[in-house]
Amino acid sequence: MDYYFAVCATDVYMRKYMDFLLENYTKLKLPYSFPVAFSYLASPVLLGRESFLCFNEEDEVVGAFGYIHGTGERNYEDMHVIQLQVAYMKEEHRCTRLFLEGLRYLSEFLEERDEGVKEIRFWTGEDVYSNRLFSKFARQTARVESERGILCSYLVPVSDLREYLSRF
Repeated sequence: MDYYFAVCATDVYMRKYMDFLLENYTKLKLPYSFPVAFSYLASPVLLGRESFLCFNEEDEVVGAFGYIHGTGERNYEDMHVIQLQVAYMKEEHRCTRLFLEGLRYLSEFLEERDEGVKEIRFWTGEDVYSNRLFSKFARQTARVESERGILCSYLVPVSDLREYLSRF
């Protein structure tokens, strides 16, 4: 099956992004209350940052991811850092090749934009699968207990991500 990624550059695509994530909200298994989770899902759109869709060959949305610049601990002034706010792929479309294509698309997008982004950060629930997957290209930097589960923070310098992707 063929897939392609697209930047949500229009209101129509931004709406598709939000609709897709809300339709799949329970499958995201976010360890936050709905208002907090919604703020993370919507922040790339509301803050005018980047959000992306993944389409299958029938032009159906099968995945989405989005990021913002900066971190809360630095009052979002550390613009050399992007934080992935959400990344989700429908389960029947998950595969290593598509995951790598998504990472490559993000890496090339950041390179084209040339905004001085040096590192990518993201949070995920703690489980064996996630740790095994993300440890292949990123390092775990924190482990935090929340009221709804344990979260792990990962960080990858953009240069390290490019080097990792060059192996494939």
